[in-house]
Amino acid sequence: MQTPNQKYHVLARGVILSGEYILVAHCIGMDNTFLPGGHVEFREGMKETLAREIAEEFGEECEVGTYLGAVEADFEQEDSYHQEINHVFQVTLPNLPHRVNPRSLEAHLEFYWIHLEEMIEHNLQPEPVRDIVKGYYRRDPGPFWGSTFDGKTD
Repeated sequence: MQTPNQKYHVLARGVILSGEYILVAHCIGMDNTFLPGGHVEFREGMKETLAREIAEEFGEECEVGTYLGAVEADFEQEDSYHQEINHVFQVTLPNLPHRVNPRSLEAHLEFYWIHLEEMIEHNLQPEPVRDIVKGYYRRDPGPFWGSTFDGKTD
């Protein structure tokens, strides 16, 4: 079924761990969290996107490392249908002190650390990203693929 307003997003996201804690982003007023990062722009590679987005979001230089996997997802918001592909990378923030919440440079976002066991409570989305995070922490071989489309019927 086609919704009048449809949007497709290509995103680069980062898994930033500190011990058993992961850094998440939260859009103020929403009920979910997500991994830091954002939209890929034309003529820009995934790793470049992720480094740029982190610098824009909280002003930190980062090292974008290993590709961990991808998650496709869809969701509806008001009168729009959104479909996205999230490419997920390991990220190191050498200048961010252990578990200090970065100050957001974007008024609509906040960033904070959550324990890996709290991803459900903090509604980390899209849901299959949680498996990437757990697999990376456990050092499972990758890359990982996940989808919110699995098991859906029209």
